Amino acid sequence: MYPDLSPTLLIALAAAAELASLLLFGRANTLWRSPGMLHYPQRFLVIRSVLVLVWVHLGVWAIAPEGLAASYPAVASSSLWLLLLGMLGGLGLLLFSLSIRSMPAQLVFFGGSLHLIVAVCVGWLLGELVSPLRLLVIALLLGAQILVLWRDRASWSSLRGAARLMPFVVGVIWGTYFPLYGLALKQWGFWPTVIATEWGVLLLMLCWFAFRRSGTWRDAGMWRAMTEQSVLSSVAQVLSGVALWWGGVIFHSILTNFNVVVNLTAFKIRFGETTSLRYLGYFLLYIALAAALVLGS
Repeated sequence: MYPDLSPTLLIALAAAAELASLLLFGRANTLWRSPGMLHYPQRFLVIRSVLVLVWVHLGVWAIAPEGLAASYPAVASSSLWLLLLGMLGGLGLLLFSLSIRSMPAQLVFFGGSLHLIVAVCVGWLLGELVSPLRLLVIALLLGAQILVLWRDRASWSSLRGAARLMPFVVGVIWGTYFPLYGLALKQWGFWPTVIATEWGVLLLMLCWFAFRRSGTWRDAGMWRAMTEQSVLSSVAQVLSGVALWWGGVIFHSILTNFNVVVNLTAFKIRFGETTSLRYLGYFLLYIALAAALVLGS
């Protein structure tokens, strides 16, 4: 999984892999507003998790058959930790899907400020170096996000109860999950980690499903939406893992902030949500800073 390339080119490939991942996730996230998701989200999430496991196994079998053969013996020695890690990611997915189905997209995705802060701290604790250039990039990205959040404070204040905090809770969960996911990739291997964590996601969804009413299963639209969502998100997850593997935790966390622009654009195209011009400024800032990171790696 480590190409014999220069560090600069490897970072550039990691950036390309994460960009492709974010574009796929952008489309996949719009499917959380499928009809029926508002009333029976547990049914959608169980189907999605089962299908993702199917696609991941088929993909590994097609791309790296030896990876599939070696995965389960490796998983057996670390199953508890990887399952718990998958359940943590599943909790982030669960809370994210519950918020995005009804909240304005720009409020949901700007909870990612905490994702960046937590991920950088975890990456640093795991021994990754934080160069002055990366510190400058992180500071500028956080400053831009805090400015946008401040200008959108009226929208936040209009939310009620737990809805105000949910995007930030998701940010903390994913800010912890992805660095630990990157550590697991290096500790137990790429494919064993991908497979075992997806089993953890499915286990969490089944536990949640067991205590909720599921409604009817004879919903062709639900099956179509979750089939598409699972294909897109499983490929995106593998690409994100590749970006983590090649670029490291901190670089990946910085790139992941691009999801704000990608997802806002996707929701604007799909649902006609309004997006302020300041988000375009954030996009241009990201492009400039990502280029600086690649050139200064």
